[in-house]
Amino acid sequence: MRKPGVVLRTLCGAVDFLVIMIPIQFIMMGIFQVSTNQADFFFKLLFAVYGAMMTEYCGVTLGKFFGKLRVVDNNGGKPVLLYLGLRELAKSLYLIPYIGWGIGLVSFIMMLTRKDGRALHDFIGNTRIVYSWQLAELEDKNGLDE
Repeated sequence: MRKPGVVLRTLCGAVDFLVIMIPIQFIMMGIFQVSTNQADFFFKLLFAVYGAMMTEYCGVTLGKFFGKLRVVDNNGGKPVLLYLGLRELAKSLYLIPYIGWGIGLVSFIMMLTRKDGRALHDFIGNTRIVYSWQLAELEDKNGLDE
């Protein structure tokens, strides 16, 4: 089974980042007059909630929709919401300056070098990323219903 490329996964993540980041920063700092640190904390929290809820209820985030990617559990089925939440919280840690960036770099290198293309947050959430067209193949192979 072909793994999605690192560049595609990164671009999909960037779309999700911008979809949440820009509106939240404008709303929090412009309307509610909160500090930059408070807006940044709220953004990181919403980034995790957005990823988990969109994946749970819509099957994809906006970025993954455009990239035609899906999140599945390690067996190719629908991931459990708790694990999705852990996965997305791990991804939001990459946004912490210096330490998070270092962890994000390790995760990026894992995607590049691992045969299955899994990143650190995929291990934490017991998930993997597949192309949308591979879902039917996974369901037939595992006998799983979505």
